[in-house]
Amino acid sequence: MTNSFDLSILRSISKIIGEDILTHKQINEQFQNSGLVDTGEGSNKPDKIYYTLKARQKQDGCANNVLSFILRLINPKRYDSEAEFEKHRTSINEKLLYEGIEIDKTGLAKPVDKAKTISEAKKRSLKIKERVHGIGIHVDILPYCESELLNENYFHAILEITKSVAERLRQKSGYTSDGAELVDECFGLGKDKKPMLAFNTLRSDSEESEHKGFGNFIKGFFSMYRNPKAHDPKILEDTQLTEMTEVIVVATIIQNKLDKTYKTGLKNNEA
Repeated sequence: MTNSFDLSILRSISKIIGEDILTHKQINEQFQNSGLVDTGEGSNKPDKIYYTLKARQKQDGCANNVLSFILRLINPKRYDSEAEFEKHRTSINEKLLYEGIEIDKTGLAKPVDKAKTISEAKKRSLKIKERVHGIGIHVDILPYCESELLNENYFHAILEITKSVAERLRQKSGYTSDGAELVDECFGLGKDKKPMLAFNTLRSDSEESEHKGFGNFIKGFFSMYRNPKAHDPKILEDTQLTEMTEVIVVATIIQNKLDKTYKTGLKNNEA
């Protein structure tokens, strides 16, 4: 048996469902599918859901049917987009964690330790922090954007993620510049083919091409994700969770390659 949910949690979940997940028509359909009877109370979708779930929970003396209703909604079979499913699952989990419940990636509920604070609930529900489409997030990325992720500030999270790459280049090379200039200083071959940083021996055309390609890849990363965020007003941006996920994946690819990159010292010996 699932203990009755705190009414403040029930209202928060109802708000998420009413505002982000179901239309008016879908609410009625899901009530019928779940055996719930609309109480007729509430002038908007969140209130309609809240009063109906509250009445059923009071009638049952537990939250069994309330949880069943939620699980019917947060079911991967209902979704065509993994990003949308994860967004809704994360939002609902953020509230369910206070009740000691978490919905996993298969749509099933499992018991967990109850969250006690807002930051704890956000941190534990934000599954994107752990894995993104099966790719582990590089350890050097999260320290730069954890606060923004917890507050769902994806606009600034993207900017901070790009900063993690620039700072890693500075740490690896000892240079203090930024952007494309920094990349050229780190990976530029010059006529003598003596880069400051390298991840292969540069002894073949193929290795040289790979080296140049990686430098251009990082420049493209900065141009595509950092520069627009640095210059465009936030109000003009429509930054979504899916875009931030994309940036994390690309930044992780770069950081993983930088793990294998070493300081050659060649440029230091030119003078």
